[in-house]
Amino acid sequence: MDIGIISILLFGSMFFLLAMGLPVAFVLGGLATVFTAVFWGPESLFIIVARTFAMMQTTTLVAAPLFVLMATVLERSGVAEDLFEVMYRWIGSIKGGLAVGTVLACTLIAAMSGIASTGVVMMGVMALPAMLKRGYDKRMATGCILAGGVLGPLIPPSIGLVLYGTIAKVSIGELFAGGMGAGLLCSSLIILYILLRCHFQPDMGPAIPYEERSDWGAKFASLKGVILPLLLITSVLGSIYSGMATPTEAAAVGALGAFVCSALHRRLDWKLIADVARTTIRVQGFIMWILFSAQAFAAVYMGLGAATLVTRLVETYEIGWWTMLISIQVVWFLLGCVIDAWSILMITLPILMPLIPVYGFDPVWLGVLYAVNTQTGYLTPPFGAMLFMIKGIAPKSITMKDIYNSITPFVITQLVCLALCIVFPSVVTWLPRLLFK
Repeated sequence: MDIGIISILLFGSMFFLLAMGLPVAFVLGGLATVFTAVFWGPESLFIIVARTFAMMQTTTLVAAPLFVLMATVLERSGVAEDLFEVMYRWIGSIKGGLAVGTVLACTLIAAMSGIASTGVVMMGVMALPAMLKRGYDKRMATGCILAGGVLGPLIPPSIGLVLYGTIAKVSIGELFAGGMGAGLLCSSLIILYILLRCHFQPDMGPAIPYEERSDWGAKFASLKGVILPLLLITSVLGSIYSGMATPTEAAAVGALGAFVCSALHRRLDWKLIADVARTTIRVQGFIMWILFSAQAFAAVYMGLGAATLVTRLVETYEIGWWTMLISIQVVWFLLGCVIDAWSILMITLPILMPLIPVYGFDPVWLGVLYAVNTQTGYLTPPFGAMLFMIKGIAPKSITMKDIYNSITPFVITQLVCLALCIVFPSVVTWLPRLLFK
């Protein structure tokens, strides 16, 4: 059967089953099994098992659960509360200050977690009531939390970048460095939008009352709660950038350091350890189910001739460099509306890898573009997981319509960041070249 027809059947079935609400991991794994049995016979099912075991032996994947463990310990230790307290005291006195502080706190939380939900949940619980109490517009309050929270998959230690580096065989340290540049740019653009919007429309984000503002003594006193976590994150990322440790080794040290920070803050007990263990297992189990099923899906598709199809399309239609790049970004963006970023990576990367040398794409740059692009998927319907997560946290006065209205300017801001990273690749590549070349 022609690979074009196979592609239609395979991806058509995938989108149909996903639209029915079936879990992504079971859809991808199930289709891989069915298509293997149909086209190669039941005796060929060992291919899926062999591919899964090959992926399990990849040592860099060990970094993922360790980074999740580190993030979870820091989250349970009350670091987010300390961060928000710092931001509240230092910049709450300016228009939009609490929203800016929330984004900055989310940026720092992203450097501790590597996933989107952590920042959204923690800031949704703490910052959202504080902003609403002080007269912030509902759209500004919810939008800044969502926009800041989804920086997690972009700013190191990003779990998505770890997976990308593992599959594409690209230096995770270089990906982390590139993601840092793009993440700080995205965070800066969000903050700039908030400041400009609140300057021209003060009712969107009024400054906190004069009587609630802190003196310099209280401001400096608030810093003591975040010194240790920031030193930990700096040490973990610095050891990777400097080449002193591999991502896996740095993640192990980071996980241990997170427990030490928790103990010094007198928050380490057996209940915390049990909660952290359960959360880490649950998150990592979710990641690995998607990873293995999507890897099997991609392996079957490539075995059926996906690379031949891609090469044929490129040669037949003489697709130009810019056309191919924009097409990749559009596909990633559209897929982000219906499935999660990890599944997108697993499905598309094996197909795209033959194109990287053909078009001369920098694999580090392309990996960061993936992270910038797909983070918007957490905010775009109908998938938009973070939209429903913030709804579960927000007061009843905030409707889904309010949440949908709140994200539009922030999605535009993220797309502007993506465009800048495409037009000016040095935004992404300058730090990796400085540190690793």
